[in-house]
Formats: sequence, C-alpha cells, structure tokens
Amino acid sequence: MAEQQESPQTRLVGRFRNISVEDELDEPETEESLSLTYDNDKDQNNAEVLIRCLMVKKTEADGILEFSRYTQLCKSICRGDWKEVKKELDREPSALTSPISEFYETVLHILVNSKKALWLVREIVDRIDPDLLGKTDYQRDTPLSIAAYVGNAKAAKMMAEKKPDLLLIQNYSGDSPFHAAARFGHEETFRCLLTVFRARMHDQSFLSGDNGAMIIQYLISANLFGLALDLLKWYPTLGRETLKQRKRILMELAKKPLGFETGCNFGLWDRLIYKAISVENEVTVPFFETENDGSLRVDIIDRDKENPSNGDFFAECKRKAYFIIGSVFPSIAEIHKIKLMNEQARQLVKTMCFGVLWTFPKASYALKQPVLKAASLGIREIVKEILKVYPASTMFYDDNNYNIFQLAVLHRREKVFSLIYKMGLSQKWVASYPCKDDENILHLAGKYIPSRHINGAALQMQWEIQWFKAVEKFVHPLLLEERNKGNKVPREVFDDEHKKLVEDGEKWMRDTASSCMVVDALIIAMVFAAIIAVPGNNEKGIPNFRHQTLFEVFVISDAAALFSSSFSLLLFVRILTSRYAEEDFLKALPKRLLLGLVTLIFSIATMLVASSSALIMLNDAVPGPKVIVRKSTIIPVTVLSGLPVIFFVWSQSSLLIDVFISTYRPAIRY
Repeated sequence: MAEQQESPQTRLVGRFRNISVEDELDEPETEESLSLTYDNDKDQNNAEVLIRCLMVKKTEADGILEFSRYTQLCKSICRGDWKEVKKELDREPSALTSPISEFYETVLHILVNSKKALWLVREIVDRIDPDLLGKTDYQRDTPLSIAAYVGNAKAAKMMAEKKPDLLLIQNYSGDSPFHAAARFGHEETFRCLLTVFRARMHDQSFLSGDNGAMIIQYLISANLFGLALDLLKWYPTLGRETLKQRKRILMELAKKPLGFETGCNFGLWDRLIYKAISVENEVTVPFFETENDGSLRVDIIDRDKENPSNGDFFAECKRKAYFIIGSVFPSIAEIHKIKLMNEQARQLVKTMCFGVLWTFPKASYALKQPVLKAASLGIREIVKEILKVYPASTMFYDDNNYNIFQLAVLHRREKVFSLIYKMGLSQKWVASYPCKDDENILHLAGKYIPSRHINGAALQMQWEIQWFKAVEKFVHPLLLEERNKGNKVPREVFDDEHKKLVEDGEKWMRDTASSCMVVDALIIAMVFAAIIAVPGNNEKGIPNFRHQTLFEVFVISDAAALFSSSFSLLLFVRILTSRYAEEDFLKALPKRLLLGLVTLIFSIATMLVASSSALIMLNDAVPGPKVIVRKSTIIPVTVLSGLPVIFFVWSQSSLLIDVFISTYRPAIRY
C-alpha cells in the first residue's frame, strides 16, 4: 500500500484556537474585499488576516447589521449584571436571536461563557424557536459549540435536547460540539452530549469515519482515555475503518509518554503503592475477531461481563473502598487514578494494533511512525504491543536511518532497549545495522544526551558510563573498532562528547567534598576537646563519674564521633585528590561520596549524643558524686539534640538515595 500524503500541520487561531489558517482557501479576491480584509497591509499577521476574511464572508452572507441598538445590553453583559440583561431582553425581544456584536454573536453565544448566567440561558432557550438556536457567529459556531468549548455542560445539554440536530453542525475547521468538548477535555460536557445523541438521533453515522477518529484523537490529547474506550465500546469500528485512522490515533498515543507507566516518575513508596493497586476490572478490554469474508469486526467487552463472579457487586465494593481510602489518603487516590489512566492508554494501543493481518506495506504505513516516535520517547508499552502484532517492526527506519533500538540507545530509553533481550537471537543483529554517518549503535551510546531525571553532573556522568558499558556488552565485538565518517571509534566519540561533563562532574564532586570536610573538621575539634575536658571534677586524673552509666555513654559516643568524623574526613580528602578519570565516576567516586556522607551523619549523631550526655551530667549531678537523671532534663535535651540530626538526614536523603540507586542499580533491567 502506497503511503498517503498527510496534510501539513496548520496553525490554529480564533477565540478557542479552533480555526486553521489553511481552512479558508476561498478568500475574497476583489480590490474592495481585499481592502476591507487586509487594509492593504502586507505585514498583517496571518491569523488576523484570516479572522478578517471570515468576518467579511459573514457580512456578505448575512449583510451589514446595526449593532448600536444593543450597546446597553452588551455593557450589562460585560458587567455580569444578569438581572439588567433580562430587563434589556424584555424591552428588546429581537435581541434574543439577533447578532449583538461585530463577530455576529447572539446573546446565547455570550451568556453560555458564564455558568452564573445559566438561569437566563434556560429562559432564553425555552422562549425562542428551536431553529433559531442554530444561528452561527463569524466562525460558524453555534451557541451549543461555544458551550462545549467552555465546558458549560448544563447549557449544552438543554440546547442539545431542544434541537439535537445542533450536534451535527460543524464550524470552518470541521469541529462539531463533540470535537469542541473533546479538544478541551470537558468530559462531563462530552458525556451529556453523547447521551442526547444516542437517545435522540436515529442516524449515528456522524461518529464514524474521520469525524469519529478525530474525536478519539482529541480525547487522547486531553488524557480522557477512559472516555475514548467507552466510545470504542459503543461504536465497534470507530477509528479503525482505515489504516490512516489507526495511524493517526497511534501517533497521538505515541506523543503521550506521561499517559503510560514508563513515563511515571514515582518515588519508592509511590511505586510500591502503584504496584499493589489493581485496576483490571475497571478497564474495558478489547476482543478481536476477523471474519472469514476478510472484513474486520472489532468488539469491546467488559471484564465484569466476561467474569460474572466478579461482577457489579465486587466492582462497586472496590470503587467504594478506593473512595474511602482516597478520602483519608489523597495520594493513594491520585496513584489509583494514574494507574487506571495508564491501563486505559495501553488498552487503546492494543485496540488500534490488533485485528489486522499486518503485512510490510500496511505496517510501514500505519505502524512505522508511531513505533519510532514511541521508541524515541521511551514508551515501552506501545513498542511492545506493536512488536507483538508485527515483530518485523525492527526493520523500520527514520530519516536518519535509526531503527527503534538505535533510537532507544540514542535517547537513553533503557526500558525500550531492554525489549531486545526478550526477542530471538536473530533480532539482536538488528541493533548492529549502521545508521547515519556510518555510525553504529555504540557510537550513539557514546553521544552525550542530558537527562532531566538525574541531578548532579557527577551522577549524570556515572549514568552515561553505565549506559555505554551496558550497550558495549550487548553488541558484537567488531562494533567496538568500527569508525564513523569522522574516523572515530565509539570510545573516542564518548571521550570527546563527555569532556565538558567530566569537568562539571569534577567541580560538583570537589564542591560537595569541600563543604563536608568543613563540617568534619569542626566535629573533630569539638569531640577532641571534650575528651580533654571530661565533665565532672577529676581526682588525680580519674573522672568522678566514671562508674555512672551516663558517663560510659558519653565516652563511647564521643569516641565514635571522633573516629567516624576522622574517617569521613579522609574519604573526602581522597575525593579531592582523585584523578577524576572517566572510569572513576563509575564506582570509585560515588562509593566514596556515599560512605563519606553516611559516616558524616553518624558522626553528627554521636557528637550530639556525647554533648547531651555531658549536659545532663552537669545539670543533674548531686553530692556523692553521682548523677540522678531527671525527666525535666533528659526529655528537652533529647528532643533538641535530635532535631539537627533529623534535619540533616532529611536534607541529604535525596542525594544519598540518588547516589545509592545510581551506583548499585544495573543500567538495563531485564
């Protein structure tokens, strides 16, 4: 199948960015109309030119209207004085249906923008003839379309119920009220319109073909994956009548990395909660059947209908349980919402991929661009589903001659690249194919790609080395010595690309080590002085409190603080005197930094324990000599001494976790 030419992307203008600058080709050509539209100004903005052109067309169609008689009405609307608006409409009944602004807007076009004027909208809708609800403004939008754009669900529903045919009216960009609500993500409004459409319209073919496919695209763009699945359930061929429709919907999904699990950047606890939550019974699942006559039939079924034992009762109980838990723990409810959205997005991908007997020409047209886009953005779910239905997708290449695995390496998408381990041995050779400028996949791994998910130049450098070595282990040894057009082997490319990052990493390491060394030095000075000036009077060099338990705590903690801070200081000195070679960033420097921070935290904690013990001994000493510990002393001292430790651990926890995970986590997890 020859690949069809896609229309170029166009810029959107208008109040709701709902008019394309290429939609209107039949612009006025006479000198008079050109002077009215463009004012003979060749430097006019294209958007303004089109808006003026549309206004001229509306004037030619409806004639020049007198708007001055409605000046007071417009002022009342601008003030939001709805009672005064009502009085003006009673005095001038023609204003109910006549255009009252230069943009040929009726009073309903304006009032539906405010939900506070809903009572007045209801009165007007009840008073006027249903046919007059179809009056359009200069963009050919009806009041129902405006209500759909702004998400005024109640106003949209009452107009649609009075005249259902309004649901089919499209503006100059082909947007119906369905398109308007879907484009701006107004789920409630869309469902209200759909309810009226399904109940009142006998011919529902409007939601088929390119119209329906575009609605699905808008819903996906607004992250309304569940609503898109519902539409696919009610209209079994929607979005799948042609390969072009499948391609456009898959491309829209491939632009939504945050709609899939691989795009979610959860912390440790959020990730555990995410894994524990189950949403299987809450998502419609596609079932596909290809009939013998070659035609495609796609049905959507619910898991609850497929498994009656897990039916409505258990689903309702589960929803109530999540509602109660979400009320107490809002973060859990948010994670549940994200997982549900992720599963819905995955099912949409599955729906678009399955049900076709894919051949290379078909797959090259419909699947090539989505799978390459998904690979570059790291959407493992899309790549996986496309590889399931057409494993030869590894043979698709972009304009730079990159296949999906080369794109994954170039953009550091380890979850996509790890899919290669799940494939047969023959598929692994796909990663060895040459690409642009005679580069192989290892040259791509050697290029520097900044990451916004990694904080600190040193950790970024560590990740780059880990990634290069992971790919290096995978490829054929011959690729290590191949030279690109610049006559460089992969390792030389890596060295050249990362010179600046090595310098930044060295500076970051030195600054961190220097700051920590200052703290270590202060701790050593304090605890060493405490050893000399032992709390309590001394008799012939023997401490008076030597038999007290609190004194033993002081001695042990003071010694621990001295030794741990000294060890931490030596580690940071070792960091400062390092060679800062590329390989040092892989293990040596991160391990020293990690151990140095841990021992520094330990030394701060033990120093505060020693200081607290000394304070208690000085305050609670009695003749004997001995120490009688009182609650009035130990409680405030313990609390106050614990605060600095807690604060320091909290402030350094993210760095500690990042260094630990990046050092001991494999670059590619299979």
